[in-house]
Amino acid sequence: MELKGGQLVEFVENQKFVPAVILDKKSNRYHCLTLNGKEINISPNRFIHISPELLNKGNRHQIIQDLKEIHEKRNRLSEKVNIPELWELTFEEQELWEPKELAELAFSEKVTPDHEAALIRAVINDHTYFKYRDGKILALSKLVVEKLLEQRKKEAERLRKLIAGGKWLEGLWSENSASAATSPDISEEEKNYWINAIKDVCLKGDESQFYQEVNILFRQTGLSGKISPFETMVRAGIWQKDENLEILRHEIETEFSEEVLEQARKLSKEPIEEIYNEGREDLTDLDVFTIDSTESRDLDDAISFEKIPTGYEIGVHITDIGLKIQPGTPLFEDAISRATTIYLPEQQIPMLPEVLSHEAWSLHQDEIRRALSFMVTVDNSGHIQATQIIPSIIKVKKRLSYQDVDTAIELNEKWHELYKLCKALQARRIQKGALPLPIPELNISVDENGQVHVSLVTPGPARFMVAETMILANWVAANFLEKNKIPGLFRSQPPPRDNIISGDETALLPNIRQRRLISRGVLSTVAEPHAGLGLSLYTTVTSPLRRALDLIVQQQLSGFLLKGKPLHTLEDLERILPVLKQGLATAAQVNQGTIRYWLIKYFQSKKQDVLKAWVIEIGQRRLTAVLQDTLTTFELPIPQGVEIRQDQEIEVKVREAKPRENILKFTWADHQLT
Repeated sequence: MELKGGQLVEFVENQKFVPAVILDKKSNRYHCLTLNGKEINISPNRFIHISPELLNKGNRHQIIQDLKEIHEKRNRLSEKVNIPELWELTFEEQELWEPKELAELAFSEKVTPDHEAALIRAVINDHTYFKYRDGKILALSKLVVEKLLEQRKKEAERLRKLIAGGKWLEGLWSENSASAATSPDISEEEKNYWINAIKDVCLKGDESQFYQEVNILFRQTGLSGKISPFETMVRAGIWQKDENLEILRHEIETEFSEEVLEQARKLSKEPIEEIYNEGREDLTDLDVFTIDSTESRDLDDAISFEKIPTGYEIGVHITDIGLKIQPGTPLFEDAISRATTIYLPEQQIPMLPEVLSHEAWSLHQDEIRRALSFMVTVDNSGHIQATQIIPSIIKVKKRLSYQDVDTAIELNEKWHELYKLCKALQARRIQKGALPLPIPELNISVDENGQVHVSLVTPGPARFMVAETMILANWVAANFLEKNKIPGLFRSQPPPRDNIISGDETALLPNIRQRRLISRGVLSTVAEPHAGLGLSLYTTVTSPLRRALDLIVQQQLSGFLLKGKPLHTLEDLERILPVLKQGLATAAQVNQGTIRYWLIKYFQSKKQDVLKAWVIEIGQRRLTAVLQDTLTTFELPIPQGVEIRQDQEIEVKVREAKPRENILKFTWADHQLT
């Protein structure tokens, strides 16, 4: 239809209804004057209503004034349209309607073009019962309307909840944040909704189902910082400022269920007589010692060492708890799920309840305990002559600290001989490819004031000796399983991606570079070589109070030795293995993330310090360095024109340290660039 100059039309611009008068036609568009006094060229496809009458009287100012009056009139008329009532009246009659037909039903007075335009406005504004399409009005079906109404209801609820949440958040961040807890603008249910939503975003980031919603909430409140959600949880009293999000993120249980505790309490009250009724060998006359740190409470291994006519007898005695924790019981299932005790700078999360791991089953001095004793005879050169695993009864003669034994070794007393034998045992493993990697351990602790203390600990002779005897016992256990065809769980490790040192290398930096090339260890039901230890097969059995793997291996050995049959079949172990691997992986992630947090927090206090580091790798534009006081590795850009060599000592400063955002960056100390 060809339109004339002066004809009244209406279109939508930026979600607003705009009446206009046609001035002229230019090609396939119409040149129009709007009620705002603007002249625009517009396609006729955009017109939602065309009035038959002309509006060409008066001057430009008068036409604009008339358009404004028409616009206001149509607004008033559209407000009179009862869309739900009109839909109820029409939706069952027919689908498509002319605007004039519906206008005649909607208004009681004589219908004019303004009434038609007003009806169209009402339909477009409503979005629920009708749809305007190509000059016609579609009455939506009852099913569609019901779905749209439900969506509108949810959207209105979401908006209301968002507004209430915004007021709560503003109150929480205001100076008088205590008033937010009792704000009348938000119900307890709504507050809990937002607390849980914000908590979920803190833990899952952009993978949270609430991510977009929480982002909108914080944007509307003017809180744009990345850690604002976490700080909100602190302000709300939900979390502490150093809350361990890794524990929450991985859903680590820090407490035990009542059924697990009940089983543990019953086991802890076992009469001592039962130990003597199990067919165990009485080794209580043997001089057995625990050697551990002074703060350790879960003592699961002890050592005996005696000179015999053919050389020496080394005994590694492990608290034997395996057959007391039957498969399928709450304690067993919980231990397998946890997989390991998690040691963190600020807390410890035990695998077994402390009534067992710290008390009833811990190898305390002068207490009778059941044990699995790994007896190894060696000659004066450290050659292994015989091995035996004995279900036993032991009594620890004395608890020794690492410092006690270090002193004894230094004074050339009894433990010095075992230390020399352990050096010989290690040397033999090194000949077979072992890589001990003598690198100091990073020790991070947090005091009661939240102060972070970081140091490097170089294991002394006693720690080395204990570690070597445990490796020996674990190797004996693996050989026994393999020889007797007992289903077991084994640890193995492929060769390094590259060998750049020999196992007797003691210099720190070559060992650090070699560690970066070590292959990932493997846990499976198949006995394969462990390259890092230089052993043809290996397992772990020496820490059943702290590691579920050791508990299971112990169950296999004790079951075979005492009952003639291992506790688990191969099929059992294959079912347990994935659960165990998941638990170990989760614990490793929690440990790594927690240590990273405290380390970054430590470096926050070092921003003014100049730190020394060594260069360990050099790329084309970047280098990798390691800090001397914490062995923290990091990357730096190589300044243009500066020559860098491997092992070079450099000086750097902390550029950025944000523990909640896992950001730790270093930069060159200023004088290094001159």
